[in-house]
Amino acid sequence: MEYMKYQRSFVMLEEQNKKFAMKQGETSRGHIKIETGGNKGALRIGVENIESFQEREYVYKLILFGKSDSKTIYAIVGTVRVGSLGSGESYFRFNPLDMDGKGNDISKYTHAIVAAVSTKNEDEPLHPILKGTISIKGEETELQNFEEKKRDEAELNGAKLQKEDTKEDKQEDVRTFNSFYREYLLKTCRNLEEEADVYNRIIPFKEDVTSAAWSKIDNPDELPLVTPKGKELSRKYKHYIFGVSQEHYYIGIPGRFLKEEQPDEGGSGFVLWQPIVGAEKLNATDADCPDKERMQAYGYWIVAITKIKGDIIEA
Repeated sequence: MEYMKYQRSFVMLEEQNKKFAMKQGETSRGHIKIETGGNKGALRIGVENIESFQEREYVYKLILFGKSDSKTIYAIVGTVRVGSLGSGESYFRFNPLDMDGKGNDISKYTHAIVAAVSTKNEDEPLHPILKGTISIKGEETELQNFEEKKRDEAELNGAKLQKEDTKEDKQEDVRTFNSFYREYLLKTCRNLEEEADVYNRIIPFKEDVTSAAWSKIDNPDELPLVTPKGKELSRKYKHYIFGVSQEHYYIGIPGRFLKEEQPDEGGSGFVLWQPIVGAEKLNATDADCPDKERMQAYGYWIVAITKIKGDIIEA
């Protein structure tokens, strides 16, 4: 399918869950503007009256759902940012010919949802809070029969993705936070890798056990969600670093070799600390290092992400 002509689509998002409204008694709402032309696409989403969580116990994701060969497909577009007053706007670019990395073009997607995702409990299901209908024409449009439409609505309302087992003629629920999060994390890291040339290439360490190619990213808001405290530290030092090796992605959070500056005290995988060039002379990791010198030794707390599955592991 080719998008040789410019197309524009507008999607109204309606409230699905009052629990996540910023002001109880008022309706949550949103809208999406989608533009496609050639192999380029742009999407802008705006939301209103959505709860803003100071502790980041939930994040909001824009997800597209559709059908391909009678199977449910989905594409995680990205994180919808919400300000302290409950409104926000986010902008995304995408390839309309391949929305999910599996060759499914945008015309196959019929619904958009904004879902709240727990960052504290990976077993907690998604909470759809806004939903709208997408209609973007392709060269051919397949009409779904009545049973497919009913199944679509059931899946969307439950925020579940299902796959068909043709041998045993049954469906299994594959929508878990873990798989969702891995998809999100890999997509985010791949986007950072593709845009690495935009950021400043650096050599932060004299000796680097990761052997990664590093870039400095000066926008803490672009930090992938890998640690609750990471954004706080990144904002404090006004950057973070992103590394790429043959098998792993790496996230480096700036901080000294101090308990209060180790993201989540290592609970989220940040157990490797490496001093910046020149700071290795202070021997901050030595047990007998004086506190005065340890306070002067700056470096990065590092976690690794596998390129194959998106698993977070200790570097």
